[in-house]
Amino acid sequence: MLFNSYAFLFLFLPFTLLGYYWITKKNLQLWFLFLSSVFFYCYWSTVYVFLLLFTVVLDFYLAKAISMTTSQARRKTFLLISVIANLGILGFFKYYNFFADSLNGALQVTGLAPPLPILNLVLPIGISFYTFQSLSYVIDVYRRTSNAHAHLLEFAGYVTLFPHQISGPLVRHNYIVPQLEDSKTYFFNPENFWKGCYFFVFGLAKKMMIADRIAAVVDPLVMNMAGASTAEAWIAMIGYTMQLYFDFSGYSDMAVGLGLMMNIQFPQNFNSPYKSLSITEFWQRWHITLSSWLKDYLYISLGGNRAGVLKTYRNLFLTMAIGGLWHGANWTYLVWGCFHGGILAIERLFKDRGWKGVGNKYVKWTFTFFLVCVGWVFFRAHSVDQALFWLQKVFMLNGDINWDITLIPLKHKDRFFAALGVGILVAFLAKNTWEREFKPTLWRAALMAFMFVVCLMYMGEESPFLYFQF
Repeated sequence: MLFNSYAFLFLFLPFTLLGYYWITKKNLQLWFLFLSSVFFYCYWSTVYVFLLLFTVVLDFYLAKAISMTTSQARRKTFLLISVIANLGILGFFKYYNFFADSLNGALQVTGLAPPLPILNLVLPIGISFYTFQSLSYVIDVYRRTSNAHAHLLEFAGYVTLFPHQISGPLVRHNYIVPQLEDSKTYFFNPENFWKGCYFFVFGLAKKMMIADRIAAVVDPLVMNMAGASTAEAWIAMIGYTMQLYFDFSGYSDMAVGLGLMMNIQFPQNFNSPYKSLSITEFWQRWHITLSSWLKDYLYISLGGNRAGVLKTYRNLFLTMAIGGLWHGANWTYLVWGCFHGGILAIERLFKDRGWKGVGNKYVKWTFTFFLVCVGWVFFRAHSVDQALFWLQKVFMLNGDINWDITLIPLKHKDRFFAALGVGILVAFLAKNTWEREFKPTLWRAALMAFMFVVCLMYMGEESPFLYFQF
């Protein structure tokens, strides 16, 4: 069920909010919220919901077993079971066909028969997010940085919570579970509710009025890159850079808004990332909850910066490479992760040697933004070959330089350039949703109502969020 759908806006959400506040006993409210979240997942699949529930139950009891034993060997065994189970399930559904296809292709070159069959697997929606969230809980208990939670219901409510269930933010258990345990969460708070409406409507507008209008031109251009001009290659690159940001930050804002409607606070996931002056700063502003997770559970586990400068650079590179592959089973994501990991390692080298870079902040901003755009080409392309072909057009290396824009459909052209222009102004110059102080006024209510109605007018066609595929 999509946040930007009639079924969600006019059936699921009103019913859930009314039931949540109509029930007056905390335990029953939590049960209602949990069952509503399970139904939300079942709307997509009544089969794979059991995979979600299995993950919840397994990790809850493994964490409890870790906390109750004093034997380090048994603690490691329980942790290993959790890691193998979680990553095994994620790896099978998300990477089996990628691995099998890559291995079979390599062996065919040598004349050997392909040993692995390609399976007709469906990637369970949200599996990358709920697997990381559940696994981080077990790791925290093992590291003794958190106590095991007493009740399964609160933990299940945290993992399955519908606002962040499918595409994040990647929220930690010690951020959400205490809120679900607090009785104050279950009393209606008008200030939080209206602030939640503000986040939700602005997030919906980012998605429907900017990201989707840009996508209507970018998607056909990428599909027809062989016939695209130099100008259209640039338009596709800049357009996708804006489309992805407004699509995913829009989803994150909507998730924050839905949480606030129920008095549940989510952390900020985007902080104007395209204003960054370095790639290091970019990853402090982009998908903040994933960056934090990768740092705490992967980078530190690899050794962080504790084993010398060379291993620090290696760990930065490996963290981003694995983070890239987390996004999808395609070589393009691995290349994208390696691209960012390499730049992070270089920037760390400059920092370690006291080099501050060249130029003023505008030069640094321009260079950083261009590097981000180049990286997104690999993220968006269907293959590494397509990405390289696309970049050849961008850098005018293919000998066919022209500035026509004949591939852009006339019916989408005006709305595309309007949306792209607004997106650029908002991304570079305006305050983001979190930086604005929300005060309910008649003028703001009218603005929100207007944006909501415009979004409804665009809601006829299917428009899933980009991060659903991850």
